[in-house]
Amino acid sequence: MKTLTKRGRPRKFDEEQTLDLIMRVFWQHGYSATSLDQIAEATGLNRPSLYAAFGTKKDMFLKSVERFADRMEAHLRDAGSRATGVNARMKDIMAAAVDLYTGKSDLTGAAHGCLAISTLPSEALQDSDFQLALGNVLLRMDTGFARLILRESKGAVREAHAKEIAQHLALVLHGLSIRARAGENPEKLKRLSSSAVDRLISAQASALSDEDRHP
Repeated sequence: MKTLTKRGRPRKFDEEQTLDLIMRVFWQHGYSATSLDQIAEATGLNRPSLYAAFGTKKDMFLKSVERFADRMEAHLRDAGSRATGVNARMKDIMAAAVDLYTGKSDLTGAAHGCLAISTLPSEALQDSDFQLALGNVLLRMDTGFARLILRESKGAVREAHAKEIAQHLALVLHGLSIRARAGENPEKLKRLSSSAVDRLISAQASALSDEDRHP
C-alpha cells in the first residue's frame, strides 16, 4: 500500500491494483494512443502521484507489460494444471488463453487479445526497450511450453524438438490474440486451437515414431 499526497492530503492506494488499471488502459488503446489524462481518469490519481509511484508514461507501459505477462502466465499455468498428458494440458491452456483474450477472465472484461501482441509490435521498431520487452514475452511463452512438453514426455522428446514445438504452439497463441481482438467467436477460436494442438502433438508423435524406426 502506497501513501501519496494529493492537494496536501495523504492518499493511500494499492499499487498492484492501480497498475492493473493502468494496464487495462494501455491494453485497450495501445502505447501511443494512451494519454496521461486517460490514465489519471482510470486510476483516480493526478499526474504527480502517477509519476511518483510508477515513473514516466513509458515506465508505466513497460511495467504494465510485465504485470500482464506475470498474470497471464499464472492464469495459463493454473488452467494447465488440472489435466494429465501434454495434449490435454495444452488444450486447457489454449482454451484459457481464448477466455483471457476475449474478456472472460479476471484480468479484463473486454476482447482486447494479448496486451503484448496487440500493442508492442507497432512500437518495437521505434524503441529498443519495447523490442526487448516483446522478445522477453515471446521467450516466456516459448520456454513455458517447452518445459511442459519436456516434463510430460518424460525424456522421450529431445530438447531441441520440444523448443520447436513450443514455438509453433506460441504462434497459435499469437494468432488467437489477433483474431480475438478482431471480434471472432470464442468457441470457434477454441475449436481452432484444439485442432492445432492435435496436429502439433500428432506431428511430435509421428516424428518420434520415425526416430524409433530409423535411429
